[in-house]
Amino acid sequence: MPKDKPCVLVIHSSRFGQSTKIAQAIVDEMAACGVDSDLQALSVTTAPDPQRHDAVALVISVRYGHFDANAAKFLAAHRAWLDAHPSLLVTVSLTARTEAKRDPAVHSYTKKFLEETTWVPTHTEVVAGMLDYPSYKIWDRLAIQLIMTMTKGPTDPKTVIEYTDWDRVKELADEFAKLVKDAPGVSENLNRR
Repeated sequence: MPKDKPCVLVIHSSRFGQSTKIAQAIVDEMAACGVDSDLQALSVTTAPDPQRHDAVALVISVRYGHFDANAAKFLAAHRAWLDAHPSLLVTVSLTARTEAKRDPAVHSYTKKFLEETTWVPTHTEVVAGMLDYPSYKIWDRLAIQLIMTMTKGPTDPKTVIEYTDWDRVKELADEFAKLVKDAPGVSENLNRR
């Protein structure tokens, strides 16, 4: 029996959990828009199922200026499929706590990642993460405090601030769901399932 809804593979990579929360919010909102999703943690074995998935959303946190190395491996292994399907890259970064740093065209970590992988996702978004000093191990806390000192952010070790703009995450999921539903070939794929 054919499926009547497109399905997006939503992949998340999270150090402290915020990217996972953002990915889940995207899954929930796309469901409200009539798009199914499979949520998976990024690993060396993560792969789209060409018979099931019509698109991919990659929600990845930046840690000390770097993406999870498995993200580049995923892109390299599945490049032909990715280039033929709608795709979304969501970078989750504390540097995006200011409006100017949420622009993917100027967000240095996103630009570097896309240049190094030569991937051109259908849509790219930069979302602010969460600062939660009390939950960090000592070395993470010290490193993040140093970065915050350099970028004029909060350094008090008791600080907990969720910078994520959840309204924007919801809008982003709505936009991507529409893009997936309207993408060429998706309805034909549904009829073949």
